[in-house]
Amino acid sequence: MLENIDLATAVEYALDGVMNDRQVVLLGAGLSMAPPSSLPSAWTLAQEAKAKYDMQHGATRPPLSPDIEEQANFFFQRGELSTVYLTNLIDNHAFAGIPNAGHTATADLLLCGALRLGITTNVDTLIETAGHHLLGQVFVGIDGHAAAAAPMAVSPLLKIHGCWTIDRPNTVWTQSQIATEPVQSRISHSAEWLAQQLLNRDLLIIGYSTDWLYLNTVLESALGAVNPARILIVDPVASADFVAKAPFLAALGDGCANGNFHLRASGDEFLDRLRKEYSRSFIRQAFVQGAALYQDIYDAEPSGDLLEAPEILNQELWQVRRDLLGCEPFKPIVTRRPHAEPLVGLTILQLRRLGAIADGSYWVLDGNRFRVIRAANEALHKVEARYAREIAPAVAPDVVVAVGAQDLGLPANVARAPTGTIARGASSRWMTREAAQQEYFE
Repeated sequence: MLENIDLATAVEYALDGVMNDRQVVLLGAGLSMAPPSSLPSAWTLAQEAKAKYDMQHGATRPPLSPDIEEQANFFFQRGELSTVYLTNLIDNHAFAGIPNAGHTATADLLLCGALRLGITTNVDTLIETAGHHLLGQVFVGIDGHAAAAAPMAVSPLLKIHGCWTIDRPNTVWTQSQIATEPVQSRISHSAEWLAQQLLNRDLLIIGYSTDWLYLNTVLESALGAVNPARILIVDPVASADFVAKAPFLAALGDGCANGNFHLRASGDEFLDRLRKEYSRSFIRQAFVQGAALYQDIYDAEPSGDLLEAPEILNQELWQVRRDLLGCEPFKPIVTRRPHAEPLVGLTILQLRRLGAIADGSYWVLDGNRFRVIRAANEALHKVEARYAREIAPAVAPDVVVAVGAQDLGLPANVARAPTGTIARGASSRWMTREAAQQEYFE
């Protein structure tokens, strides 16, 4: 029996799963139909295919069915699913679009390992595209064997329907494909692997309730033996409608030890909120690590407001996480928890104590914009040179505090562009934490 819950409770449950290293997500077509992605529904694709086919053949052949599975099955039985239907009747660009907030959240949480595993029935590559925008490559597999090949500590994305770019001819469109190769083996491999991966995990199901009806059989084949501890379904339809649309998924959580819940909401909005709360928790943890040193210096605990993450945009929170970790320029976040280095959190607490307020991922104090970067055991001039091309001078901070770096009195490198002109880095003033302590904190 599905239990209805509100947004705050749903985010809390999912965040608990992330913090306890047990959260898995299953994503359906509904996620990619949200704007600005706005990928077409099965009904839309079917109508476009029917119109094109009927126009080509007119009264010389019976009209094509308006149902997408009947269309796909018709061409599959004729051995023309790939050569005719997917090549000529389904738009080559049907699954291209702009990633929405849900894709970006999923990519971020997979890349950093906050999600243990992503499973999707979507054949589009919007999550992978979102990963590129976050400077990373989401690891993708189209069966259990491929997903299991992910490097240690990498959270893979299993595309149980196949992928439009990896193997378009064998993407799944009709139930008839399930009993034939290579789809049959792919689903069998996925089922074996998922039975292990989802044991006692928390399963988040998003965007499933769409008009791709044959997914029930595919999912039941792939998920039939799994035993999650908690299931949370996020879908805008009423619980009764979801049960009618996806009876197997609705019943999957009936035996879950930690409950079977439903939130009526848009999947992309929920994932965006989950990503934000995860980032805020990450930043709070980094601040709290500096709290003991703060108390030693000022003989008082930092107030609650100082320890809380600022109210800034999700992408700005992502950049703060990068700086707290000391991510290399143009590299993704691949760590889900902050490093245990109290001086990084302490530096920001000291800025905030003096009245610094957030300006995007920077901190503004007395008209200066500060950026705090973890740079453990590095030479200051090397750190500055490495970041030289990351930010244009027009939007660069005034001061960059490289926590953990040592100033050897050497200038940063100056790179020469291919044209022979000098390409200089952002016009920021770089300093060690010790220099910042003497100039600003004392």
